[in-house]
Amino acid sequence: MSLSEWITWLQQHERTVLTSFLALSLFLGLYVASERKTSRRERSRLDHLRYSLELYSAAAGPLMREVNRIGDSPNEQELLSDKLLACRAAPYVTADLLTQIGAYIHDQDPTRLSLLQKTLERESEHLIEERETLLNGMERPGWGLSFWQQIRPIIPFLFALALFFCLCWLFQLIEISRMATANSGLTLLNSWTSFASVLFSLIVLYPALMGGRRRTEGSALLWTLSIFIALLGMLHTINLELAPYILGAQVLLFLSGFTLAGSKPRKSRPYVGHYVQDKENPLLIERTDEEPRIE
Repeated sequence: MSLSEWITWLQQHERTVLTSFLALSLFLGLYVASERKTSRRERSRLDHLRYSLELYSAAAGPLMREVNRIGDSPNEQELLSDKLLACRAAPYVTADLLTQIGAYIHDQDPTRLSLLQKTLERESEHLIEERETLLNGMERPGWGLSFWQQIRPIIPFLFALALFFCLCWLFQLIEISRMATANSGLTLLNSWTSFASVLFSLIVLYPALMGGRRRTEGSALLWTLSIFIALLGMLHTINLELAPYILGAQVLLFLSGFTLAGSKPRKSRPYVGHYVQDKENPLLIERTDEEPRIE
């Protein structure tokens, strides 16, 4: 095809070319922005992990010496207190470690140090594992992960496209509602319910696919619930009359996520030697397995 023929074709399909150009520009813009955002988020997580591990490592030495009674001197105790207080500024410090540090700083009880050392070591190991997993995903990803990293920046464009179709669907429903009759009330209600269900599916599915959040004990469960809620939204293609039941099931699954992800894992629950803060007394008290005896 010669240059003149190309120009003629472009003039004949001016709207199509303009729409394609705008779509391509939107796609490239969202792809680059999503990739940069993911990269910044991963680097930020690495910085937080590195800073937390530096603070934990700085406190591990003085804590070990105090536990083993190697340097029992006021200077060593002051150094340990300073390092432990610095650990409270760690980005990924847990509530368990914060409570135990606060308990020791409050009364300087050496019997607390052994448990504090175990907690600090456990938290350091978790952060090291998380750092290794993150580095492997960034520098040595497997075939499946590498493929997912390439297509993940496309998701914002696909969701923008889906929202555009939802917007067109909304305008169509508004127009149908204006011309609706009394006999079409149930069908119209099912149509609006179906629209709400599909829109709700997109809102729940987007953060599940994009990820980027730090994994917790309930992350896998919440991800599974999000995918299942989105899959339920596809059932509207079977029968429009199922729309109210599908939306109800989606809402119930969404609300169940608060209940299922709300319980704390066993590692973060109080145990023997774990110190908690009394609600009425600001002083920290020690929890034990002994239950109060009823005489």
